[in-house]
Parts: sequence; structure tokens; C-alpha cells
Amino acid sequence: MLPHLRYETIRAGKYWFSSLTTVTPITRARCRIDVVACWNIFNWVPFGPSLLKLVFAKFVEQDRRTMELQSEGLETNPHLMLIDDADRPAKWYFALKTAHLEAKRTGAEPKHPMSGPVTLKWRS
Repeated sequence: MLPHLRYETIRAGKYWFSSLTTVTPITRARCRIDVVACWNIFNWVPFGPSLLKLVFAKFVEQDRRTMELQSEGLETNPHLMLIDDADRPAKWYFALKTAHLEAKRTGAEPKHPMSGPVTLKWRS
């Protein structure tokens, strides 16, 4: 789905952490990353929520920096070696982009490369 959405839940017994991350195109060269999270872990630790927010901000910064580096690398139109599960959203993005450009070139209606909604699930 564009903008890209990632919903994640991590469970360990009665404890859980859940987050929703969205990446929304703002201009041709800029995207916005928004994250919302909730959890029931470390509530008993003094400053636990503040510490989790700090750690989570580091992960989001890594994602932002990775996106910047990917953008620079994609400028040369390299051959991409995408793996199936982890890179499936990237494969869908490139398929949507190809369909859009083809429709723009021919003037025909864009042919959506996916047959319908899909939910990705995997364990790590």
C-alpha cells in the first residue's frame, strides 16, 4: 500500500510491543517516516517508557539513514538482487512504478500488478 505501512507486534509471554510505521512520499525526493508504538514492558522500571522511546528513536534514525543511502544508490539504476520475503514490499513498489510508467507512456489505464490485498507474515 502506498504510502508504505508496517505493523509489527512482538510477544514474549504476557509482554508485548507493537508499532505502526508509515513512509509517505512528500515530494519526488523526500519521504516522511511516522512511527507510533505501545507496549506493556518495563512499566515497572523507572524512566522505562523514556528509555524505550530513546532506543526506538535510534532504530527510526537507522531506517531514515538507510532510506537516504538507498536513494543515492538507486540513482545509478543498478541491478537489484531482492530476496522474496523481506524485500516483497520493494518488489511491489517497483512493479507499481513500472505499471504507472507504462500507462503514462501508452496513455492506457494502469494495470495493477497485484490481484488484491496481501498480508505478509513471518517470524524471526
